[in-house]
Amino acid sequence: MRITLRAAMRRLCIIGLMSVAFLLSACSANRLGYNHAPTLLYYWMDAYFDFDGPQSLAIKDSLQSLQAWHRKEELPPLAELLKNLQQPATQEVSAEQVCKLADYLQQRIQAPLNQLAPALVNLAVTLKPSQLQHVEAEFKRRNKTWREEWLDLSPAERVARRSQQIVERTEQFYGHLDDAQREMIRLQVVSSGYDPETQLREMLRRQQESLQTLSHLRNGQVAPDKALAEVQTLFTRALVPPDAAARQYAENVTRSVCVGAAAVHNSSTPAQKAKLVKTLQSYEADARTLMQSP
Repeated sequence: MRITLRAAMRRLCIIGLMSVAFLLSACSANRLGYNHAPTLLYYWMDAYFDFDGPQSLAIKDSLQSLQAWHRKEELPPLAELLKNLQQPATQEVSAEQVCKLADYLQQRIQAPLNQLAPALVNLAVTLKPSQLQHVEAEFKRRNKTWREEWLDLSPAERVARRSQQIVERTEQFYGHLDDAQREMIRLQVVSSGYDPETQLREMLRRQQESLQTLSHLRNGQVAPDKALAEVQTLFTRALVPPDAAARQYAENVTRSVCVGAAAVHNSSTPAQKAKLVKTLQSYEADARTLMQSP
């Protein structure tokens, strides 16, 4: 993180629980998970692509390089962010402050994706038609599971499921939530406008665009710079929907999460805030340890 960004984060003096949780999840910011991240990511990708021997070696090398880059470039600002959030964690926050942090964290999620883009371009050129079919089949399999977990539920069951997910993430930082705080989260889910059918449509769009991009690059006739731009655009469109209505929906849900996160934080007891600070300190210590090569 540049000095100006660090200073900006200090001035914001914010703590966005949901956003930090998402970042830590994306980065696997604990010692065991982080050090094994290249292997875990490899198996996750292999489930989609069913790599052959040369592809496996190339992807494994790329993921090791990605981790080395992330260790050097992304862990230091993450450690600083976690440090700078500890004092504000004892204060009240606004939804606007939480959303500013969420915006910053989305940029941090985009950075590793862009770093991996050249490796995916190289992979795409080597894909066989059967591997594209394997990707499509894996999409369908996971979509079926997602439908069963969300679309097959009643509206009340969806609210209960999503509320429980958020409660579990929140308690990782604050410790046990009381009934009033759990009800806050439930009401936030109800008012958020979260719609599994809209979510599914976006998933299907991202999957279709992924298949189209991989198929287009597979023949190796696209110039390297244009191929790289296509993959980076694919990543950007995955994080920011190109359709205005879908983009507005995502913004509304994010805004609702910010409101809910601020409300829960501002309702937290001194003991819960102390637990939050201790958790942030632990994550900071992990990040600083992981900054060193294993």
